[in-house]
Amino acid sequence: MHLSRPLALGLLTVLAGLTACSAQAPAVQEAGARSPEYVPPAGAPDLCAGLVGSAGFLDIPAAVGELSAGVGGVDGRSRLAAARGELRGLVDGVSAEEHPQLRAAADALLAALLGVLEPPLTDATREALLVSMDEFTAQLAPVCEYPS
Repeated sequence: MHLSRPLALGLLTVLAGLTACSAQAPAVQEAGARSPEYVPPAGAPDLCAGLVGSAGFLDIPAAVGELSAGVGGVDGRSRLAAARGELRGLVDGVSAEEHPQLRAAADALLAALLGVLEPPLTDATREALLVSMDEFTAQLAPVCEYPS
């Protein structure tokens, strides 16, 4: 299954919405905080709930946009590095035996993020990141069952 970019961005929007809905009095939510509205399905990896509170994962499109536009290169790369580190921590808990397609897609996304971190940003590395984001979100949908 392959999600179109608009559908993949829609999944990111749902994740962002779940994160925003769970924000309490402080304007900035702690990374890793969980949304009270989202309950992962039985057998889902911790990655599902972890992404709901992941500021770094949700920041990937904006950081790549800055790099593509040629503004904020140092900040964009540091934000992508932080997102990659956060995602790596979440992905480490995904069993390749229980969720092989999700794990493979997550590993491909981590590799693509590493490629984007190396200057200069090329069309090929940006496209590899977009393709890996599409595949990752496609694999998340059936496993995590995020609400629409």
